[in-house]
Amino acid sequence: MIIDDHPVYRDALSEKIGQCFASQGVPVMAVAGADQGLAALTGSADKWVVLMDVLMPGLSGLAGIKAFKALPQVLHVVAISGLDEKLWEPRTVAAGATLFLSKNSTSTLICDKLAALIQLPTEPTGTTAAAQETYRLTDRQRQVLGLIAQGHPNKIIADQLEISEQTVKIHVGQIFKELRVFNRTQAVLKAQKAQLL
Repeated sequence: MIIDDHPVYRDALSEKIGQCFASQGVPVMAVAGADQGLAALTGSADKWVVLMDVLMPGLSGLAGIKAFKALPQVLHVVAISGLDEKLWEPRTVAAGATLFLSKNSTSTLICDKLAALIQLPTEPTGTTAAAQETYRLTDRQRQVLGLIAQGHPNKIIADQLEISEQTVKIHVGQIFKELRVFNRTQAVLKAQKAQLL
C-alpha cells in the first residue's frame, strides 16, 4: 500500500511498483492519506507492506507509522520522504518503520528495497535446515545482516553497533562471501530463505 498526498508522485510510484511485482502476483494499492489507508486495511485478511510519506495533512509522521505498525496485518511500515534522511531515518525507525527511503531514490532502488522485505515463495522447507548449517556466520555478522535487512547503510550500522565503518565493510564483505552473493538485496533474500534472520 502506497500512501502519499501528492497525486503525480503517488500514481507514478504505484505504476512502477505494480510493474515490479506483477509477475509475483503482489497487488498494489495507492491512497491519498493515512485515514484512507487505515480504513482500507480494516478487516483485511491479507498481509501488507505500507509505504507511507512522512509529511502529509492529517495523520502522518511518527504517529502515522505507529498507527499502521499496530495493525496485525501490517508486516512492515516503510517511511518515504524528501526530508533530511540523516535526521529522519533514526526517528522513523525508532517509531517502528522497518526502513526509511528518500524520495530522491530511483524507482528501481525503491523496488529493490521492497523486494527484500516481501517474502515471496521460497525453497521447500526441507532445505532450510541444511542451508542453515551450511552458512557459518559469527554473532556480529548476524547482527550486521539483521541491520542490512532493515535497509540501513554502513554508517548507521556502525553507529548502532558502536564499531567503525571500516569494520562494518569487512563484515559485509565476509557475509557476501559466506552467502555467495554480490549485493545487499541478494544477501537479505538468501538469509530469509535460510532462516538466518
